[in-house]
This record gives sequence, C-alpha cells and structure tokens, in this order.
Amino acid sequence: MAAKKLFDHLNALTAEQDPDYFNKLTEEDIKSWSNFMINRFLSMKPEWVELIASIQPLTQTLEPEQMYKLYINILPKGKQYLKYTKGKAEDKYEQFLIDLIKREYDCSERQANDYAEVMYASREGRENIQYICERYGLTKKEISKLKLKI
Repeated sequence: MAAKKLFDHLNALTAEQDPDYFNKLTEEDIKSWSNFMINRFLSMKPEWVELIASIQPLTQTLEPEQMYKLYINILPKGKQYLKYTKGKAEDKYEQFLIDLIKREYDCSERQANDYAEVMYASREGRENIQYICERYGLTKKEISKLKLKI
C-alpha cells in the first residue's frame, strides 16, 4: 500500500474523521503530515478561514496526532472541496529548494512549487523551509540564498 500523502490526511480530517486514524499510520505516513500545510489547505474554505486563523498558533506547536484529534472534534464531517489558490510564477524558487521539498514531502515538482509558494507566505512557513534545509545539511550560505527574511 502506498504511503499517505497530504491529500489523504486532509480527506481523513474532513470526510472520514476516524479517531483511530493515527494508530493505523506507518512512520512514513506520519512523516508526510505537515501541520502548516494542513492549516493552509483547511483555510482555503471561506467558511473556515476565521476558525483556522484563530487556532493556527496553537496547532503549529501540537503533535500531528493532537492536531488531528482537535480538528475532527471541531470540523463538520463530510467531503470538502478545498480550492487551493496558488501563485502564478513557476521557477521562482531555487531548484535545490524545490528538490528538498520534493524529497521532504514526496511530491511532484509542481506540488513542490506550490508548497514553496505556501511556505513563503508566512513567517512560520519560512521557518519551516529553514528547518528542512538545515535537516538536509545545507550550509548557512546556501540557506541565505533563499531570502527567507525570518
């Protein structure tokens, strides 16, 4: 069975809402969870923007399982269409960053560009980029090329 991806987690949060979801995940599945990206996509639903914005500072510090349980208790159960609004320009990020994001989230080049767009939009996202870069051994000089402005 293929490892779970971001959209599998979003579906579990909204449509399934299984309280034992995290007990059924592999280590690889759990690695594909990102509190930041979950919040970003949930905030694409206009009716949820204020709710997500008000609890986002709390959810960024929660363990993934805790965040999942919080959301299944406050979000209505049902399949949701979370229309993602993305930037226009591709290739505006350093290729080494896109490669790291592809590796980190096990995603396509296009998705990695979308993730970069989302992460650059907030301080927490830029801090997440820095964390990913440091985890993969990039030097401070290489990271400074990304103009993170943290």
